[in-house]
Parts: sequence; C-alpha cells; structure tokens
Amino acid sequence: MAKRCGVTGLSTGSDRDDVRIALARGLAFLDGAQLASGEFRVVTSLRRDMAGDCEVDPSIFPTALVAYCLSFARGAEAMRDRALAFLLAQRDRHGLWRHWTTGHPFFRQLPPDMDDTCCVSAALAGAGSAEGADPALLLANRDAQGMFLTWIMPRARWTGAAHMRVTLPQLRHLVTLWFFFKKTSAAPGDVDAGVNANCLHYLGDFPGHERVLERLVEILRRNGEADADKWYENPFVLWYFFARALGQRSAEARALLLARLDAVAPESALEMALSIAARHYCDAPLPERLVDALLARQSADGSWPRAPVYFGGRERRRDGSLAPAHPDTPHWGSEELTTGFCIEALVRSLPA
Repeated sequence: MAKRCGVTGLSTGSDRDDVRIALARGLAFLDGAQLASGEFRVVTSLRRDMAGDCEVDPSIFPTALVAYCLSFARGAEAMRDRALAFLLAQRDRHGLWRHWTTGHPFFRQLPPDMDDTCCVSAALAGAGSAEGADPALLLANRDAQGMFLTWIMPRARWTGAAHMRVTLPQLRHLVTLWFFFKKTSAAPGDVDAGVNANCLHYLGDFPGHERVLERLVEILRRNGEADADKWYENPFVLWYFFARALGQRSAEARALLLARLDAVAPESALEMALSIAARHYCDAPLPERLVDALLARQSADGSWPRAPVYFGGRERRRDGSLAPAHPDTPHWGSEELTTGFCIEALVRSLPA
C-alpha cells in the first residue's frame, strides 16, 4: 500500500526537541514508579473512567506490554531488563504465564492463557531473548479451524504429547477450573481476536498462520470488532494489536485499519498513543496534530493519565455476539501502562 504522502499535517517523523523532552520525562516517571521486583503497577476499577475507587491488582499483562514498549526507547534498557527479570520469575515450570502474579490470592484459580504468554514472549523477543514460550506448545492450543484458544487447558481430543503433559495435571484441580468458568465470563472454548493477533505477532509465520490472518482481516472487513474479543472493549486497543500483527502482512488490513483510525478521533492520551503506534505499524505518515495533542496530555510528573486497557469480559451469546458487560465488571489500567504506550508512540514519531 502506498504511503499517503502530501496530506496536510502529516509527517513520517520530525526531529522535535519537545518530543525528546517529553520522552525523557516519561521515562523518568516509569523509572521512579517501577517496583523493586521490576513490576509496573496496574490498578482495577469498576468505573470506565477509572476514577476514585481504584485498587492495586498485581498482574503480568501490564508489565509485559510496558516492557515491549520500552524496547524501542534508547536509554531504557536497564528498566526494561528489570521488567523482563520480573516476568521470567513469574513463569510456570512449563514456560507459560497467567494473568495474575504468583503471589496474588487468586493466582491458582485460573489456567495459563495465550494472551499473557504471547505478550510476555514478544517482550522477551524484542529484547533479543529466546526465553519466550515454546512455539510448538502454543501451536497445539488451536481449535479445529486453526484459531488460537484463549485458555491453555486440557481438551477432549489429542493435542500432542507436550500439550497433554502440560495441561492434564490441571484435572487434579477440576473444581477450581469449573469455578473459574462458572463465575466469570470466560469459557473453555474462547477464541478472541485480540488474543489471536498477539499470538500471530509473537509466533510470526507458522503452518496455518494464513487462517489466523484471514480471520482477523475478515473481522475488519465486516466491521466486526465490537464482537471480536471479550476482553478489549476499546477499539483502539484492538486496532493497535491488529496493526502489530497485520500491518506488515496484508495490504488490505493496512487500508482497513487506517480507514478506522481516520474515521474515529481518539479522546484519551491512551487512544492517541495507540493510534500513533498503529499508524506506524501500517507504514502510514503520523499526524503532527496527534503528537501535539499527546504532548499536551502529559502530567507534571511525566506520566500520562490512566485509562482502561482491558476489562473483565462479556458473555458470548449463542449467535456469536457479545452481551453487554455486567455493571460490576472490573477495568484494568494505570498511569504506568498508559505512559508505556505513550513512550512507544513518541519514539515512533521521531525519525528512525
């Protein structure tokens, strides 16, 4: 797809001192906020604006995302490596990850999942580490259509010796598994678009990757993002994940994603950052006005405001659509997580 050059207000990257200053302030904030363990804090709230009633909820996913974003920022190597050391300390003996940290009171109530595992693995790969999850094990966790299942758990079919060896021991805790799926919007057969995009992003080309690619492009074709993933209700988050996975693989996906980004104005700093990064993955010029707006949202301490990146999910109806979220559904986000995305976006806005 040809770049849309010559459009007023667009740039492929300009060397701006104000961007470099904002980057330095953002990195200083993250350096000061990073916990001694290497973790980056995330909070949860029942409110979409995440105001007032937030509680700290130690989790793997936010640190994985921030560590990946830091891999593009010069001078952030030590901070990123501390985050990666934290993530490696949290993996199970099979080289997989769950959403909550090992010290979390609910850690053992949920199985390992593909989203956390692939995002941690992508962050490790971005730092040149080969300590991510075994691709063969992840490839065994697909359905009959070749799509990745969200939860890494035993299946009622032959999934290969390695997958069975990892998952069959979960049957010793069958009541715990049953309780998890009974009390949450998760289901054993979940197939989520954002999760599949993150799997494709980490694994690259593999036998059958075309099926995942085509399914994700088909979702964009039919404007199906609203019912594509239980865990991401903000379309900008999905577009970012789609852009990472598809931007260099499909001209049609690039065109569809850029059409979405042009049609919907981002409102929060998080959405602005995701829009900038997604455009980069699609080889599109970056609007200077969007960079200006993101700089204007930076707080005095160098951070950007928290906003929900993911939430507790929605029930999938029989017709494949997703039901409205329950009023008590938690949302996860933090200043640290938003700031990580903003740092990636600002790095992308500078000349290579």
